[in-house]
Amino acid sequence: MTEKQEEKKSPETGRQSSKFYLSQKGIIYDPAQKKYLVLTLSRDREWFINKYGAGDAPGGRLEIDEDIKDSLMREIKEEVGDIEVEIRDCLGVSSVEYKSGEAMILWYLIYYRNGEIKLSSTHDAFDWKTVKEIESNESYNKWIKEYVKKAEKSIISKSYLDSWKRCQADFENYKKSQAKHLEEFRKYAKMDVILQILPVVDNFEASLAHVPEKEKDSAWVTGITHIKRQIQDILKNNDIEEIEVKAGDKFDPEIHEAVGGDGRKQKVNKVIQKGYKLNGRILRAAKVEVG
Repeated sequence: MTEKQEEKKSPETGRQSSKFYLSQKGIIYDPAQKKYLVLTLSRDREWFINKYGAGDAPGGRLEIDEDIKDSLMREIKEEVGDIEVEIRDCLGVSSVEYKSGEAMILWYLIYYRNGEIKLSSTHDAFDWKTVKEIESNESYNKWIKEYVKKAEKSIISKSYLDSWKRCQADFENYKKSQAKHLEEFRKYAKMDVILQILPVVDNFEASLAHVPEKEKDSAWVTGITHIKRQIQDILKNNDIEEIEVKAGDKFDPEIHEAVGGDGRKQKVNKVIQKGYKLNGRILRAAKVEVG
């Protein structure tokens, strides 16, 4: 907003009116450079520079019924061009005496994202300065120094908070990863035990396959059959499943192991030994005769 806009005259007297109004300014920070935008007031603002010091930030008066955010974005666009920015934080409030009256100024931290700086007639030049360069410049007014310093604290604080959140997220991911690894370990740690049990199952299968017809209803065969079912239930409860294969199936090297027959043929002729999977993973391939 220009000085002429600020120096409104009373319609009754034609004299400059004395008012109290609300204004706002944005401390614009470029994360890529880690620098702040400092504007140089135009020559017709020499009275302000002489009174308070040099250095300025974009902003201006908040109009009646105007949204604070919309007003700030409008002022930034008017004074430094149609750049892409993000309002991040309110830094505080100060007051300054203009020719038109006293203004209460709301200061904001604003992140510069993209776009070309194009100044209005309110300012003659601009530069990007580090916080140390601004603090050490004796010609800059106290508000620029004060609120750039507050902006720097806000940025550092936010950086620490983001870092803490990242650490927390990394730790949570680590716990989930470890829980997953532990679950996988539990699943497959029993593989050795299961592999030792499978030959016992094979022996039961072989024994029952050779039981004479007249002995099939005997008590000892019934007992062996019951024990076999118990072992099969244990395997099932531990996510062990039998690989389904029968004579006539196509030979699949992923789940079959050829131990006899004509290797040039691709059909299962006979199942020699049953195969098993653990949670879908091959625990033992089915041994087959290919024919």
